[in-house]
Amino acid sequence: MSVSNNAPGANQKTLEPQRHGDTSVKVNVRLIFLRIGEIDTLNEKYQAQASIKACWPVDFNELSSCLSHDDQKRLIDGKSVSLPNYAQSNWHPQLFIENVMGELKEQIRYSAKKSKQDNQIYVFENRDIKGSFWEKLELNHFPSDVQDLSISVGSMLFSDKVLLVPDSKHLSGVNREAFVDQQEWSLYEHVDTQQRFVTEFLFGDDDDEDDDDNAEEEDDGNIHTSVEHHVDNQLKNTDDTDDRKRSILTVTCHAGLYQKKKPTISYLTSMDKYAIVCIFNLVAHAVWHAVIGFLIFINTTSPTIVSTSWFAKLDQAAFCIAIGVFFILHFIFIIWLFLVPLKHRKHMADKDVQYSLDKKNRRKCKSDKTQKKTSSGYTAVPVVNIEPI
Repeated sequence: MSVSNNAPGANQKTLEPQRHGDTSVKVNVRLIFLRIGEIDTLNEKYQAQASIKACWPVDFNELSSCLSHDDQKRLIDGKSVSLPNYAQSNWHPQLFIENVMGELKEQIRYSAKKSKQDNQIYVFENRDIKGSFWEKLELNHFPSDVQDLSISVGSMLFSDKVLLVPDSKHLSGVNREAFVDQQEWSLYEHVDTQQRFVTEFLFGDDDDEDDDDNAEEEDDGNIHTSVEHHVDNQLKNTDDTDDRKRSILTVTCHAGLYQKKKPTISYLTSMDKYAIVCIFNLVAHAVWHAVIGFLIFINTTSPTIVSTSWFAKLDQAAFCIAIGVFFILHFIFIIWLFLVPLKHRKHMADKDVQYSLDKKNRRKCKSDKTQKKTSSGYTAVPVVNIEPI
């Protein structure tokens, strides 16, 4: 998943969230790949169904005006409260899916809940999406490739208004069971998160320069349509990079190739390059045998060739060179195979192990906190003094 901030949108005044020292609202984003469908390597797209949860802090006094008395009591007690039609009259980060291809099916729900850790009220945007997504699918290291699959989520607001960050309390993940191409791809358990900033280009007004093209009238009486294009805005790069930066948060799952048959692609992989080198090697051997046979035929009349002749020594030297080149090339190829593609796969497997440990540690910490709260509570037993009769 990739998270970016795009163009500025209309700010709403009904319910403003809590802003930080840099005036930007910190929006925590978590993405779960619920289902991954067919991976189309030729058209560079894949089908997926995902759930995106974004949350940001709000003030209770401002949120209470949108809730009934019963919902306010439930919210104070730490229970989740549904917020129908929240986006119509309240501030929200204006998220959108960036790398979607075609029609996107999505359902958006809003809710609010009080956090037990910091007693802060958070508004949650739960977005269920389903569609086709663009991804640059490169199988350069076939058959030892690891393909990245990502979903890009952006905000219509700049980073001075909204800052999208990964949710530190809940990890993003992927459902490995609901994977259509399990016979062709091996889906890894972990997901990677990367945040970066890019500078936005703006359109500025310039009233001094206008491009007006006037049409010339023809003498034959024909009517010609002239389209005058007035260029009032020019593309320029602003120096105010603090207000025009876009934060991009990339959360990506990984799929390793299972099948030995190469998928349909329009470029050469490492296996193709190896096969081409082997073909050139065979062609070179065939040409050499034809040349040495022709030289022997025109330079000797004897039906037999002794080992001391210069033809035999030349052929022996060519044989040693060919064997040496063969072993050196394969040695280099094997070393590269272990240091690049297989090392990357091992790195992915190690990340899977680390991801599983992080999940277990989070569950253990949560369980320990629950047990601690349970053990700390006690029931007062009244003491009754019985006087002797």
